[in-house]
Amino acid sequence: MGTSGAGESLRCPPHDGPADRLIGRQDELDRMADRIDKLVAGEGGVVLLEGEPGIGKTAVLRAATQLTAARGLRVLWGEAKELEQHVPFAAIGPLLAAVEAVAPTTAEPLRNQGVFTGTMAIGYEMAAIATLLAATETLCATGPFVVILDDAHWADPSSLLALHRLGELLNELPLLLMLAVQPLPRERGLSGLLAEFESRGVELVRLGPMSDSETAVLVELLLGAAAGPLLSAAVASAGGNPLYVTELVTGMSQAGMLESGEISSDAWTFEGNGSRNIRLPESLTEAILRRLDHLPARSQQILSMAAALGQGVEAIELSEVLTAPLIDVWNVISVAVASGILIRSGAELTFRHDLIRQVLADQLPPTSRVTLQLRAARVLMSMEAPVERVAMYLLADDGPLDATGLEWLTNVVERLVIRAPELAAGLLARAIETSRLDPQRHDELRLWQVRALLWSGNPTEAEAVARHALSQGATMVGRRQEVGTMLHWLLAHACFAQGNLSDAVHVAESVLAKPGLSSLQQGQFHGFRALSNTLLERFDIAEEASAQAISTGLANADPVATDLGSLALGLLRLHQGFLDEARQLGDRLARNFESNGRRQLSNIEPYSLSGRCLTELDEHAIAEKTLTLAIRYSEHTSGTYLGSNRLELARSHFLRGHWDETLAALRACRDAPDIFGYAAAAECLTALVAVHRGTFAGTPESLPAPDDRLEGLVYRYLHPWVQALVYETQGDSSRAMETLIGLCEEYTDGLAPATVSQMYPDLVRVAVAAGRADVAANVAIAADALQARHPTHSRRATAALCRGLAEGDSALVAQAVESFRQAGRPWYQAQANEMLATLLAGDGHAEQARSALANAIDLYTGFGAEWDIARADARLREFGIRRGRRGRRNRPKTGWQALTPTEKKVAALVAQGLSNPEIATRMFLSPRTVQSHLSKILTKLRLQSRIQVVVALAQQGTFTTTG
Repeated sequence: MGTSGAGESLRCPPHDGPADRLIGRQDELDRMADRIDKLVAGEGGVVLLEGEPGIGKTAVLRAATQLTAARGLRVLWGEAKELEQHVPFAAIGPLLAAVEAVAPTTAEPLRNQGVFTGTMAIGYEMAAIATLLAATETLCATGPFVVILDDAHWADPSSLLALHRLGELLNELPLLLMLAVQPLPRERGLSGLLAEFESRGVELVRLGPMSDSETAVLVELLLGAAAGPLLSAAVASAGGNPLYVTELVTGMSQAGMLESGEISSDAWTFEGNGSRNIRLPESLTEAILRRLDHLPARSQQILSMAAALGQGVEAIELSEVLTAPLIDVWNVISVAVASGILIRSGAELTFRHDLIRQVLADQLPPTSRVTLQLRAARVLMSMEAPVERVAMYLLADDGPLDATGLEWLTNVVERLVIRAPELAAGLLARAIETSRLDPQRHDELRLWQVRALLWSGNPTEAEAVARHALSQGATMVGRRQEVGTMLHWLLAHACFAQGNLSDAVHVAESVLAKPGLSSLQQGQFHGFRALSNTLLERFDIAEEASAQAISTGLANADPVATDLGSLALGLLRLHQGFLDEARQLGDRLARNFESNGRRQLSNIEPYSLSGRCLTELDEHAIAEKTLTLAIRYSEHTSGTYLGSNRLELARSHFLRGHWDETLAALRACRDAPDIFGYAAAAECLTALVAVHRGTFAGTPESLPAPDDRLEGLVYRYLHPWVQALVYETQGDSSRAMETLIGLCEEYTDGLAPATVSQMYPDLVRVAVAAGRADVAANVAIAADALQARHPTHSRRATAALCRGLAEGDSALVAQAVESFRQAGRPWYQAQANEMLATLLAGDGHAEQARSALANAIDLYTGFGAEWDIARADARLREFGIRRGRRGRRNRPKTGWQALTPTEKKVAALVAQGLSNPEIATRMFLSPRTVQSHLSKILTKLRLQSRIQVVVALAQQGTFTTTG
């Protein structure tokens, strides 16, 4: 306990994290700071800080004392203790000390009396409270002050009564009470006090769990090293509670269970079903059990059995499983909810922390726990409960399924595999090993096992199981070919999902070479063969196979064969540049999926093709929405296409000029499985943005080499493109040209012709600068051929730009500027303006060149493309063309003159009432970039809101928004 005046250091209990450092909690502190500011203005009140044990209440209160001291306020700190619940006024000791200073004749006997007992205490209590109220009024007359009481739920009755009386003065005095309490249960005196405060308008601040990132910071502070994946997963079970995290990590560290921030291999215990659990350190278990000591023994026993059944708790089910009266179970649940052990999560009750559940469950012997869970499975079967819950309990036992469990699994296997494939895979593996399993059921369950492994994202094991089953043959002789064909179908998918496309093709072709396939099966395998060969750039085979798949699928009304063939053919047409046919095929895929919608093992991604087509058609906004649908679909399936779809979304953002969104999408790529080798391409695209912004710190050799898998092939042009630009930034134009020449043979062959066109402007610019008219002419021919297949604004612009530069025709380049503007590709519009300025300067049209240069620089500035700005200025200086002093030189730090041209445009559009998205559309910027410009405007003008910008601009005069 202690007191503090303005500027004094306050000694408070250490907070729940290491090194007395508060992690996060900014929103909570902001709310408390607002309340403290009201106190400074003379308004008293109460702040109630609520949170479970260990959540960080003390740490937040300690930070609050710093906020009050910074405002020159006096702080009084008290802490209630469990062992002092019967010591009168123990919790408000600091107030007693203050009373002694203000009214020593009254305070002295109170301080020296010590423990009060019996009726004597009543007289002293009344006198003490009266003295406290009078002294408080005296203290408030000298200025506002704050009383902080930590762990107020342990406060003695006398202190609670004193606080109640002080609360009656809050409307009259500049006094702020800050109380930290645990959730229910609460003693009657505390409940009454808080109810009274709530009626007066208490500021209730609830501390929730730390975020994952904050937890990671805490763990790193504890260990001095970042947590590894296994430790992070274990720490996640602590529910973001800093005390529990601290106890868990510290306990594991002290027990020798951690090595370099990761859980050592001998720290895990393995269950019979192959799952593994961490052995909790005793200190954490004891901490949790101590919190539950107030519960009756029978309640703890029922909760332990409930915990053994999982995170959720349902009264009727629990009553049936335990064969206990429902009223008894409900009473236990009510106490657990009031105690904060159980919480409501939507419509169900769950344990607040999985650590609490695990500690309770561990009170049961392992054999009893398994018996209880198997009994729960039987009960849930009879109640027709969700299949995944039954499966979870059946997996508790590592023995074979009995007849009841096997019959249940056979009846629900399809539903289980669809809803919970990972649970299904484990249960099916046990079922197949059951002795005396009839042949037909064995074969059916084996097929479902492979499906479950695929759907749960485990294609490697699915391949192993399928190959093993094929080597054994079907158990039923009469079904050998039928089962074998389906196993080959699943095996092909398993190979595809691992990126092993050649193996997938081999499986499909081996089946097609055998007699006895139905027409429908032939169509599906041809579709699979078509898709795999398209991605392998075996275009002649893909063309033939897709035609067979589509025709056979239509003849059999089979959407699998039709859609596989359509996807393969659509990707082929897209990358050949025939957008009409590609878009029709993509739209058909999306319609078929949305009308059918059933999840099928066919590797059909319904939205990606349409999204890519829309990007090439310059319909960027719709393309990005469609690609976002593709990403969401990938996230809910096996994730095979997830990285590819995120990369394609990043490319669309880049072409549209939304570079901040580009980088955000590329960062998301890192979290996706790299099945098709997109990671190197993503790093190169990230580097491309950095090169143009002048922030790339690597070397040409540091760029990741293209991957030889699918995405590495599709985006193979990115590596030499970025590498050449890096050489150019280093002043080595010859190396830049040599690097780009290697792509010339890629213009008409391979999978990348359509997408590679986005580097044509740079390639032809470098070629012209290097005097390589032949290369420039070849690029122009390739651009003309691409736009002839399907003219779009961007393709017409690219063709006009390349032809104009190759032939020195400024009129064609001027057309390119306008076409790029219509295409919604402002960065390419800036490039075209720069090249137009160069041609005009060479023709002696200085003023027109200067205007084109200014337009280019204005657009480049919006992207932060510092290298492009420097390059354009340098190129035009060779012709004696200068923009004058660049805006950033000698520009004031504040005021209107500090704004860049782009910032002035944004300010003018804000004054017109446009929103950030509307400004973004008008200026071909991303909303995030607009917000960045607006923040800079507010800072430079020392304003705080958009309204103030409008008013200030009206007083200053208006900016034009041309250019």
